[in-house]
Amino acid sequence: MRRIVLEERARILRALGTESRMQIIELLKSGPLEVGAIALRLEISQSAVSQHLKVLKRMHLVSDERRGYFIHYSINPREFVMLEEMMRAVCRVSSERSLRLMRRERLLALRDQLKAELERVQQVLSMLEEEEEA
Repeated sequence: MRRIVLEERARILRALGTESRMQIIELLKSGPLEVGAIALRLEISQSAVSQHLKVLKRMHLVSDERRGYFIHYSINPREFVMLEEMMRAVCRVSSERSLRLMRRERLLALRDQLKAELERVQQVLSMLEEEEEA
């Protein structure tokens, strides 16, 4: 995969990588809000909200629109569609490979169970042998 694509993915994930930014995104899903309203709902300073919005805006995840004296922020739906596609690509594992991994995990778990059962059988046999000798 091209390095630029990986770097872009990492930048987007870093932009979303704080609880405050994720809370802002959740708030904006309900509709546009101005900085003061976001700050009030999250109980953080307007300055902090502005800094978080600056990062989100730089990644095109939010857009702004001036309405009179206030700037209202909203999520950029097109970017979120691309983000969803990106996350699918990041998380995609071939189905054949994942089936092999699941089978391997089940076989390893079964092996561990059989080892434990074999140890119990050997203990019982040892006890029986000791009883016969006595």
